[in-house]
Amino acid sequence: MLTRDLFSIVLVGAFWGCTNPFLRRGAAAANKDDDKDVSQETKAEKKRHPNQEQSQQLSSLGSTVLSSLQNFRRFEVWLPYLFNQCGSLLFYYLLANSDLTVAVPVCNALSLVFSIVTSFYLGERLDKPIQAFVGAALVTGGVAICVASSFTDNEEIDNEGVPQPEL
Repeated sequence: MLTRDLFSIVLVGAFWGCTNPFLRRGAAAANKDDDKDVSQETKAEKKRHPNQEQSQQLSSLGSTVLSSLQNFRRFEVWLPYLFNQCGSLLFYYLLANSDLTVAVPVCNALSLVFSIVTSFYLGERLDKPIQAFVGAALVTGGVAICVASSFTDNEEIDNEGVPQPEL
């Protein structure tokens, strides 16, 4: 495994993991505002038509899509989403150019670790903080084992990153 692949894997994990708490926070704020707007609209509608139900309702799928698209109007939602998708683009690059047996599990594991650490620094309440940090430490140890096992004893890597067989 090359150094640039390792750096890319860590970067993907950071993009995915660090944006998750921000996406969660932005979506919660958007839903809170939407619920407030809906309750005000419902009260106003009942005042105008107290005995008549709303004549048209969107299907549940349509209303879900509409509310999701409306969430993207908020800065707190689309900016973390943009960074998250940058991580996904880098991940697809990794899938094409690195060892899949290392890149995929390590990216996902690091995403979990970065998500826990970012949530902690943002002040989100962890239900079981000791277990979360022990789990993050175990995941980090597993990542170290995966990365170490990707370097084989019968290959030496020269300065340019090209594997050279032993003679």
